[in-house]
Amino acid sequence: MALVKEIMGCSMMEKSLFPLSNTRNPINRSHNQPCVSIRTRIPAVKAAISEDLAKLVKAEKAVTFKVRAVLTVRNKYQEDFKDTLVKKIDAFADQIGWNVVLELYSIDFDPKTRAPKKSKEAVLKDWSQKSNLKSEKVNYTSDILVDSDFGIPGAITITNKHQKEFYLESITIEGFASGPVYFPCNSWVQSTNDHPHPRIFFSNQPYLPDQTPAGLKLLREKELKDLRGDGKGVRKLGGQKILEILTGETTLLDRY
Repeated sequence: MALVKEIMGCSMMEKSLFPLSNTRNPINRSHNQPCVSIRTRIPAVKAAISEDLAKLVKAEKAVTFKVRAVLTVRNKYQEDFKDTLVKKIDAFADQIGWNVVLELYSIDFDPKTRAPKKSKEAVLKDWSQKSNLKSEKVNYTSDILVDSDFGIPGAITITNKHQKEFYLESITIEGFASGPVYFPCNSWVQSTNDHPHPRIFFSNQPYLPDQTPAGLKLLREKELKDLRGDGKGVRKLGGQKILEILTGETTLLDRY
């Protein structure tokens, strides 16, 4: 069979090289000239996009985008000299890196890190500029970077590196396709000098215990453990909290 294909190939090649023996053919060839077989290799066709390039595209990092957090902080009605002095110190410390730090957490669980998805750390960028405002409530903003596959935010942590605690009323996150996300806080955020761990606040979306999203389970367990305590030591109130209780500048609900 292979011999037949070779003979047929030779015959076809001969016809293609020397179609006719007439006066129009410039090549003068005798009829007894042996058949010459010419074989050429056709290169293998490769895909326009190689497998390596496809793997590179697949491994490309997710695109990041920016969302805005608006924190509503409630000021004291009256401030003494000590409060004013500490506020000025915090305003100066904020400019050199002792900030209020935020981290946003998703309701989704990251299968790679085996931990909740979270944003990049962000700081309140206008604390020092608004430190002298005398209004009852002051809104502070922060720009937070998150990945495009972040999902829906469900929790946020606040780390207060200032000397003075502050009363955080609420947080609103804007910039997600699902719409604004609201975090009702209504709590004091102590300094890291008094409370070294970040405060955790959850969104106003309620969940039953068995329906809690995977990304929030660990945070809820940690928050519950912090509230219950470990049975050691003595619970203490911050200096600002004690002062407000003694002067009657707080409600009964805020005392607990």
